[in-house]
Amino acid sequence: MSKYILIDLEDTITIHKYNNRLESVMLKWLEFNKVSNPLKIYNDNNFKNRNTRLKLLGITEKEYEKWYKNFSEVEFIEYFKKYKDKQIVIDDPAISFIKNCNIPLILVSNSSPKWIDFVLKEYSLTKYFKYIFHREYSLNEVKKPDSEVIDIIEKDINDKISHDSIVVGDSYTDYTFAKNCNLKFISMYNDFNNCTFCKNFNELLNIINTTNSN
Repeated sequence: MSKYILIDLEDTITIHKYNNRLESVMLKWLEFNKVSNPLKIYNDNNFKNRNTRLKLLGITEKEYEKWYKNFSEVEFIEYFKKYKDKQIVIDDPAISFIKNCNIPLILVSNSSPKWIDFVLKEYSLTKYFKYIFHREYSLNEVKKPDSEVIDIIEKDINDKISHDSIVVGDSYTDYTFAKNCNLKFISMYNDFNNCTFCKNFNELLNIINTTNSN
């Protein structure tokens, strides 16, 4: 049983310098699937729930499964464009943290596998992660905040993740994931739920190093 840091990607390591990241991708996804007036569809309350969403879109579950899979490619295209426009950045302290952290790192992201692979290769970071978890983009997929994510990781790395391991992320999904897995949580940039809170990766590195030396 080993101690790990399970760290998020979007808005934790990568910083999106524009509003409504999810909306941006969802609108592109609707356009990709030839939905007319995607903004109106996206803002419809029936879009929030899968069952009412299918009726709103006028498609079957089988058709929706194809849509669900192609979301991954749409997300990559949108993020890649934003990255080239410098609307997505990775700050030097984040890179330094990844390269100098003295606890093994596991990347746990709900983002497109293609996008994750691009980011890690772009900054030569792949080798610094013990394991990289990403979603499968299927209707029955496992993703954060499901605790089954831990089961998958443990099986693949052939090791148990100890309960003094730490989840680092920026969102309520990351917080819930940590709670579901009985792991410690450190919040990046957002101060909520009385969690340990870091304004930047320099602070995070100090906390990790101090905790690990005790």
